Amino acid sequence: MHDPAVIRAQFAELLGRDDERIELARAALLVAAERDETLDVDAAMATLDAWAATLAERVSADATSLQRLAALRQFMFEELGFRGDVHDYYSPENSLLHSVMDRRLGIPLTLGIVFMELGWRIGMQFEGVGFPGHFLVRLAGEESDLLLDPFDHGSSVAEDDCRRMIAASSQGALSYEPEMTRSIGKRDMVARLLLNLKIARLREKDLPGALLAVDQLLLVFPDSPPELRDRGLLLYQLDRYRAALASLEDYLRVRPDAADRAAIERHMLTLRMMLAAH
Repeated sequence: MHDPAVIRAQFAELLGRDDERIELARAALLVAAERDETLDVDAAMATLDAWAATLAERVSADATSLQRLAALRQFMFEELGFRGDVHDYYSPENSLLHSVMDRRLGIPLTLGIVFMELGWRIGMQFEGVGFPGHFLVRLAGEESDLLLDPFDHGSSVAEDDCRRMIAASSQGALSYEPEMTRSIGKRDMVARLLLNLKIARLREKDLPGALLAVDQLLLVFPDSPPELRDRGLLLYQLDRYRAALASLEDYLRVRPDAADRAAIERHMLTLRMMLAAH
């Protein structure tokens, strides 16, 4: 068992670092640890290290990046058995890294975190790619610049594949643009993980769970207007009126020209009346 306040402080410290110094897997595990008091973050990190050590024994020092990639694919997807969850894709469990590591089942982002963490430990130049609706991994370097799909055994992704994926995920509303495959930082990856959790909890009508994700998102990106607004609205629904009002006030402070300002001001008026009546 651990103290959630200590976990929250560790997460805040980690995300307060420069992007390159953020330990991505540890950040993802700390996200999960606030939801599972039995999770041993250090033990989970040691598991990743042990997997990487096993993998490293199979890769020669002079191996090319493509040879390392082949070894990683074989080890992670064939030997360890990681795979994409096609049956319960939106389950919150697929956004909790320790659960993904235990079940060997996840979504593109969490599988991508394991994929990159193992690759980094054997000297691979991996970068996260914030492709809309489907996280990808870039293998950068002099030998190659490949897009890889961790949801599909680390398979290579061509531009035509990107066009098909964006058309399918947006139901034809979006067209592929090259900037969709730009690399993103670790902080953005953690935010994407939390957004996935937030959406998954809202789908289950788990308002406290969604609020926890929003609170963590505000540690990643303080004063994020959408999260300040959603925090206020979630607190309102949870009958925490004073905190709800403060969050909505913060939202309009950082976004005075918000398109939904009139609706938010109506909520704030109602909250003030309810607080005055107590």
